[in-house]
Amino acid sequence: MNLILKLKTVLISFVIRNLNGDNFHNLNKFIQIYKIWNNIKLDSIQGDYIEFGIFKGKSLYHSVKTAKKINAEKNITFWGLDSFEGFPVENHEFYKAKNFKVSKSKVKKSFNKYKNVKIIDGYFEDTLTSDELQNIKNISFAFIDCDIYESSQVAFKFIKSKMTKGGFIMIDDFTSIDKNGNYIAKSFFDIFHDREVVFFDNYSNGQTFRILN
Repeated sequence: MNLILKLKTVLISFVIRNLNGDNFHNLNKFIQIYKIWNNIKLDSIQGDYIEFGIFKGKSLYHSVKTAKKINAEKNITFWGLDSFEGFPVENHEFYKAKNFKVSKSKVKKSFNKYKNVKIIDGYFEDTLTSDELQNIKNISFAFIDCDIYESSQVAFKFIKSKMTKGGFIMIDDFTSIDKNGNYIAKSFFDIFHDREVVFFDNYSNGQTFRILN
């Protein structure tokens, strides 16, 4: 290994080893969101944005700002759903309420100036039955960031018939396995088995798919 190559290797290895894991994950997540919005604009895909599990609102904020930046947000409502109380069940060592404490009021306040952003608080199985959400006709971009198998099932069943042809489903923690041996990937493929779905891209432990029919 020559000197220049060795220095590059040492530097790159140092940066990656010492980069905070959450920051690395969020960087890749944000890049993925940017890619999706550019493809939505490129193909003129119509429909709302919906995010299941917004936590502190970072991804939702990035999505809103990215869509606005590339002029893709016209006539789009951005829906952000979260219980702000943890999970309906706890069967994973990390995905527990104590690790996801957040102020609901602070998150909502940060989106007050965006008239096309709607924050819906409550467990999905309760809020998705409301007239407001049932009246969503088309979804161009669904981000499933609810961490656990059970919640993802509720989300996938809701969006299945509402996904626009050409729309994108971005799924975080795609292969994380819980104590029961369940994982979000299993839920996704079980529910979307009869729609034409193709793999689009991956990031960290997340994967993105596109609905073709």
